[in-house]
Amino acid sequence: MRPVFVSQPTWVPPEHRSGLDKFKNLLRVRDLDPRSIGVTDLPSQLPLDEVIQLMKRCYGAIILGIPQIEVQSGKLKGDEITSPFSLGTEWNHIEAALAYSLQLPVLVIHDVTVGRGIFDRGAANAFIYAVDFSSDSWSLTDKISGALGAWCGRLRPE
Repeated sequence: MRPVFVSQPTWVPPEHRSGLDKFKNLLRVRDLDPRSIGVTDLPSQLPLDEVIQLMKRCYGAIILGIPQIEVQSGKLKGDEITSPFSLGTEWNHIEAALAYSLQLPVLVIHDVTVGRGIFDRGAANAFIYAVDFSSDSWSLTDKISGALGAWCGRLRPE
């Protein structure tokens, strides 16, 4: 199996776990081994160093924007927030930048409530897919299946 880096938080909301498990099984069916610091690989040195070392052994990277922080009020760029939104883990942005700098093919998928940074259209050289992570069948949609197939075709050669 070819290792692929999966940027995801170590804590996943209970309602998102089933869909995430199905997605990882879909990767395994494609002979890919999903790897994440704090999930499959436990760090023995600084987490950033571990991420870099793991990514260097991977054929591609998937950035999963799973809600971690809910923003319901406050100001954004000086304006009052009128529509609540969520943020993924800050590691999504770090790991996406590292994958890009290592010239790994990147696939970005985020929950429909997650925005900002790497999850903004045009922020990266990858198309960004918004799905409802609370649906346990999000990874089985034609949109994600097609995106995954195209991404697999761009993976680094063995």
